[in-house]
Amino acid sequence: MEKASVIVIGGGILGTSVAYHLASQGHKDVLLLERRDLATASSSQAAGLMFQVSSKPAVDQLSRRTFNVFPELEAITGEALDFKSVGTLRLAEGDEHRESLTNLYTRAREEGLRANKVDELWRKDHLPWLRTARDALAVFFPDEGYIDPYRLTSAYAKAARSYGAKIKTGTSVLSIKQDKGAIVGVDTNEGTILCDKVVVAGGSWSNQLTMPLGVALPMIPTRSHFWIAAPDKNFSDNQPMLVHADAGAYTRPEVGGLLLGVQEERSRTFDFRRLPEDILSFAVTEEGTEWDALIEAESRVSSFFPGLENARFESYMAGLSAYTPDGHFILGQADPVSGLYVAAGCCGSGVMASGGIGEALAEVVITGRSNYDLSAFAPQRFGAIDPVSEDFQNQCAKARARKSK
Repeated sequence: MEKASVIVIGGGILGTSVAYHLASQGHKDVLLLERRDLATASSSQAAGLMFQVSSKPAVDQLSRRTFNVFPELEAITGEALDFKSVGTLRLAEGDEHRESLTNLYTRAREEGLRANKVDELWRKDHLPWLRTARDALAVFFPDEGYIDPYRLTSAYAKAARSYGAKIKTGTSVLSIKQDKGAIVGVDTNEGTILCDKVVVAGGSWSNQLTMPLGVALPMIPTRSHFWIAAPDKNFSDNQPMLVHADAGAYTRPEVGGLLLGVQEERSRTFDFRRLPEDILSFAVTEEGTEWDALIEAESRVSSFFPGLENARFESYMAGLSAYTPDGHFILGQADPVSGLYVAAGCCGSGVMASGGIGEALAEVVITGRSNYDLSAFAPQRFGAIDPVSEDFQNQCAKARARKSK
């Protein structure tokens, strides 16, 4: 019977990062199982934004590891990741958001990150399509940018293999086996595989595996989506990303065009029990409603993007992100099952924090503790929860609505 010391379930960006960090830290007997191909669900549908500083300091510590892992992976794989270091312009006009951005700017400077307040002339020069109040608070973070999540996932997987980890695609985990409260293996479509430890990194499907063990993960599959406008003379691949707190929206360059994401008043959520194995067969957005959220946000977005009405939007992307009520990840040992670990609840920031998540969880699996402070991400921090209740779904939907603010 096949056996591994640690089995990682899920071939997305979190699972491959965990496998890479486990193997590179010397834990060679690692097996990653993915029922389809790598990065075929949420990881391939993400916008790939990379921030060094945010409203969540606990997340920032993990995200900065990801920036450092880029050259590491490039050296191992011999392939460029092509991180687009265009920087981020953050804007605030209302008093509440001004205060938050001022605090963000101050913290960034205190922590040695580059951050500069910029004036209206700078904004017109770098984002000619942008319109804001003359006295808007604008801060530019030059070392941020975006990356192709599929390419990054592939690099984690290739680097994991180079350190001896095994990766099997086309292998579905049907259930996790325990005996007297301890992990003993997994049942798959190809038979049972014995193991001592399991890392669940199955994205929005993770509760399907943990609930039968009596472990309810505090997260809800939630729709994330964005629109892509066609190339225009006012857009450029060298323009910075934009985060507009008052509008609850963000943009980034996209092959001569513009990628636009907005936060909805009430994000669409789903029952994890009804998710199919193949997300491509699942309508995250019902046909004919692709523009509803953009129409809802039109008044907010057009205030800073007056060309919205005439922009030629050619593509719409929608996928699932697993959100928690506080917008923090689920990361660590999942009590009361010994040997069960979780890397889930990406909250739309899984790509950004993937390096730190992989390193931190590998440390916990190997030594029982991490050099990172993971208290904000404790799987049991909400106590007993019902992940299919309407009230809990509403809490998670509100967390996504606050994401750009």
